[in-house]
Amino acid sequence: MRIIVFTLLPGIIECYKIAGDYNFMLKILVQDMTSYQDFIMNKLSTIKNIGNANSIFVMGEIKHSNALEF
Repeated sequence: MRIIVFTLLPGIIECYKIAGDYNFMLKILVQDMTSYQDFIMNKLSTIKNIGNANSIFVMGEIKHSNALEF
């Protein structure tokens, strides 16, 4: 699979190649759950060689920081 395809799909705002059980982590931005379902069913699932997709949703933010503390 060519990774470039992820840069062409509207809604994908971040894409990471990761190690572990999955190959990629995508951060997508959609208006609502209907748009999310459309993205998964009609865009992401049409890409050749994607076997499955798993989703994680943030329910609330506990801490957010970009600063490194030494």
